[in-house]
Amino acid sequence: MTSKVYAPNVHLFAFHLKTSEPTTLLWDKCNEIISEKFGVTKQLEIEEESGYRVDLLKDKTTDDVAFHFGSNVTLDNTSLAVTGVATPLRIQDTYGLALNLRRPELEQNQTQRTQAVPSSFLKQLNPAGCLMPEQISSSIGQTLVLTVWYTEQKRWVPWKLLQHRQEIRKLADECLRAFIPAQIPCPHFNQEGELFGSPIFEYGVPSQPEKYCHILVWIFWEPEASDKFIDYYSNFINLFCYRNKVIRAYQLNRDVYQVIKREYQTIEQYFDQTFQHWPASQSLSQAELDKFKEDIKSVSQKALDYSRLLRDLDHYRLTITINAENYKRELRDISGKLPQDDLSFLETFFNDCRLFQEQIQSDLGYFGNGAALLEQALSAIRARVDIDQAEREKRLERWIALVGTGLAVSGISSQTAGKPVESIIDPKQSLDCPTAGVTPCLTYSVVFVLFHVAVGVIGALILNGIINLVSKREQGTAMQRGLGGFPHERLHQDGNREQGIEKS
Repeated sequence: MTSKVYAPNVHLFAFHLKTSEPTTLLWDKCNEIISEKFGVTKQLEIEEESGYRVDLLKDKTTDDVAFHFGSNVTLDNTSLAVTGVATPLRIQDTYGLALNLRRPELEQNQTQRTQAVPSSFLKQLNPAGCLMPEQISSSIGQTLVLTVWYTEQKRWVPWKLLQHRQEIRKLADECLRAFIPAQIPCPHFNQEGELFGSPIFEYGVPSQPEKYCHILVWIFWEPEASDKFIDYYSNFINLFCYRNKVIRAYQLNRDVYQVIKREYQTIEQYFDQTFQHWPASQSLSQAELDKFKEDIKSVSQKALDYSRLLRDLDHYRLTITINAENYKRELRDISGKLPQDDLSFLETFFNDCRLFQEQIQSDLGYFGNGAALLEQALSAIRARVDIDQAEREKRLERWIALVGTGLAVSGISSQTAGKPVESIIDPKQSLDCPTAGVTPCLTYSVVFVLFHVAVGVIGALILNGIINLVSKREQGTAMQRGLGGFPHERLHQDGNREQGIEKS
């Protein structure tokens, strides 16, 4: 059986970044809704002004900053009047639209109360789901507030009794289902509470960002709730703006989280492939050296991209912190004017903000290890390349030194007397070229050269042995210093963190 409600209202609070395209999205959507769904010919016109918080209606006055319109809808073959109010504004860098569609409390003569209507009337205020997030598509998000009066005959029932609270919860669920088109699933119930003396129910869980839809169903029990909502309407616009900024920042943060999670897994695979096949020999082949040089370039770029992802992750944490403080300030302003009222229902959002911040801080701590590991990998690869290049340079220098030493020793040896060589060629007599003949002199020259080259080679070999003894220990120490402790070992020491920390 469909319940009867009095003066049902729908309030759309939608927010769109000033820099998001199209910049006129909210005004275009508003005009589309009131013209196509409610047959209003007059258009909402905007006039931009400077300031932190400004009303943007072109024809606004000091006392009225909203665009008013009226129409009729048909329910059970009966034409019923509806009225609407659209309030365009800008809060710093964010455009806001507060669009109210309602069944008036009084008939057009302003003396007679309108009749109660079935809860299904709410469907007429959201034809074809025109107020749903999928249709509005604002960059920051939106909040929908449905308000209905409890029917007159049940008004004085003490609603705080458990039995009556369950009945009111059923009414709230019924209103929600009537408002949302049948093909769209209702958002999950989040919490219930009391605001300005009347029960209020929240649907849509902030920590579940997928297709998030935030709807409040407020059952007016006393005139006080309706009056205070109207009196502090501007504050509620601000509250919902900051709230949606927090939620949107968390949603974007989760998008970055998914990207950085994949990058972290890629880093792990890279370490497995690279450091498990780390060349064991001190000397690298030319192919290995070229690959390491390419790795330096790719890891450097990967480290830069990864650090940017970490920056984005932290940027959204800061955005959440700032707007949570703005939300708290706005709520404190309302509380200061209404010190006797319990605002705990609105204060529960602080718990969500804290959880968001703690989650992001945990992510930053964990994924920050990836940046450190990339830096260590880069250092290890550079050290290996530097060591290999240094070894190549040392080998070249040693070769030059040995050749130089051999030539020097050969030169010195050749300046000594030729008697040793002569005695080898002709031990019986002294060799006097060229009178001794061509063959003896030619033989003498060849043996002379070979002898002194051999002396130079022997000198070079002696020097090489000395150098090897001196540098062998230094080379081993340098290798240990450059390659000690593979980064992939530390990566695996972190363990499977995601099994211990719940991820959104």
